[in-house]
Amino acid sequence: MLIPPMSRAGSWISLLLLIAVSGCGQVPSRSQPGEPGTPVSSQSPSGQRPTSPPATPSSAPSELTTARATATASTKPPTLAGDRRNAFAFAPLDDPTDVEVEGRVSSSPAWSTSKVLVVAAFLDTAVGGDPARVSARNRRLIKAALTRSDTDAVLALRNQIRGRPGSAMTRVLRAIGDTTTVAPDRYEGTMSWSIREQVRFMAALDAGKVVSRAASAYLLKSMRPIEAHSWGLGTIGATAWKGGWLRADTVTRQMGIVDGYAVAIITDAVGPAVQQSDGDSAHVRQLNRLTRLLQQRLAYERSRR
Repeated sequence: MLIPPMSRAGSWISLLLLIAVSGCGQVPSRSQPGEPGTPVSSQSPSGQRPTSPPATPSSAPSELTTARATATASTKPPTLAGDRRNAFAFAPLDDPTDVEVEGRVSSSPAWSTSKVLVVAAFLDTAVGGDPARVSARNRRLIKAALTRSDTDAVLALRNQIRGRPGSAMTRVLRAIGDTTTVAPDRYEGTMSWSIREQVRFMAALDAGKVVSRAASAYLLKSMRPIEAHSWGLGTIGATAWKGGWLRADTVTRQMGIVDGYAVAIITDAVGPAVQQSDGDSAHVRQLNRLTRLLQQRLAYERSRR
């Protein structure tokens, strides 16, 4: 069908008018600079979009970036990297080979942490790894050695170790994979026992691999220091731990179990030392500080797992 010229022109005019009318009243969506795609979420009571001055283009992005940077920085764990006077080590109990060490000290004499090893060797040689066979007297000696860090008690136990005490203690360590630590027959507190190997020892205790499962459980249960020695790991909820100290000019250290981790800490004569109940001196304040750092680090490690 042919359309008369005037009708065709009228149709085109009507179409143009329709397009113009349909486009009226539409407000294009716009985002503020630096906030692409931000939806319009508020309207005035009349249903019209409220008018407001545009945000300063440079202010919003910089504030957002700063907030994110601050949040990221606040989640970074404390570190002892580069510290040559303090150190800590830890490993998750469900993956004890994953030992991490931070910081460094020039020497690491075991001091009274060696008392745990003496008791382990005693249980191995004197009662065949069966704590049920330990006499009432020796139970009292073990408790005194591991809770009060009583030197006379540990000497009485060491004297009952069959064979050479140093060899017996070293065998206990070799059985759990420690190929470096060597225990002497006497003055075992002076032997070098690294915090890495102490972490492995505590993890082995938790796994029931030191001497026997029963002996390991008995040792862990007995490692509950008296209140006077409950600084350091005792302030962050350790379930078992043992410390070692001697004088103000020597290291103070601890090893234990905290929140699913085997841990060990050591400080090399940093800060003032206080005299303990056994007459030795320990760097209590410094160990408290190290354990707080360690606690934060373990929380961070748990958040990543």
